[in-house]
Amino acid sequence: MGWLAGITAEDLDIKFEAGVHFTAVQEMTEEFRQEVQYQGAFRHDGPVLRRKRRADEGTISFSVILLKSGISGEMNNEDRLKDMTDFNITTIRGNTTHTYGGCNWNRISVRSTLDQCTLDADVSVPGYPAPFPQGVGAG
Repeated sequence: MGWLAGITAEDLDIKFEAGVHFTAVQEMTEEFRQEVQYQGAFRHDGPVLRRKRRADEGTISFSVILLKSGISGEMNNEDRLKDMTDFNITTIRGNTTHTYGGCNWNRISVRSTLDQCTLDADVSVPGYPAPFPQGVGAG
């Protein structure tokens, strides 16, 4: 297979609950963070202890072209997204599919030009796990 045939961009999609989705996804970013802390000690050069913890949230940002009403796709404007709370979002990149639950949007922006309208959105993905597995550690 040539490299051009291996490009996954044609398989880029974002789906919401009940399979509802925007038809023309142009761009998508899945961002995950973690907090890292280093701690030193007396008589030691440099850190002697490192702590890592998943951040409280991640972000999925995407950009879609809004189509005219009646064209394929269930979401052709921002109204349905604005009404969603604590929803599931599924991201699809080629053969890779991830579903995130308990999501809420942070930002919705609609850009309109003479030839197209584009919706940009940031969705907050909760990601904080319990600091210790059940029955282990303090708590």
